[in-house]
Amino acid sequence: MNILFTRLFRLLWLLFFILLIFLDRDIFAVKVGLISFVLVLTAITILRALESKKEWGVIVDDLDEDEKELFSHKL
Repeated sequence: MNILFTRLFRLLWLLFFILLIFLDRDIFAVKVGLISFVLVLTAITILRALESKKEWGVIVDDLDEDEKELFSHKL
């Protein structure tokens, strides 16, 4: 399911760029549609990044102390 969503999501980004190139941007409805489309895609991207951060946090918590040092944010 996750792979299917990822492929579909990539195709939606590709569709957005194709629409951006080929649609007439002088029409107000097209402008609003493209802006709303990119906002939805951006929101989904942010939510996916936050979910990925949670998943990686769980993975890092399961590591040994030596391995955790590789993922620490300390300078």
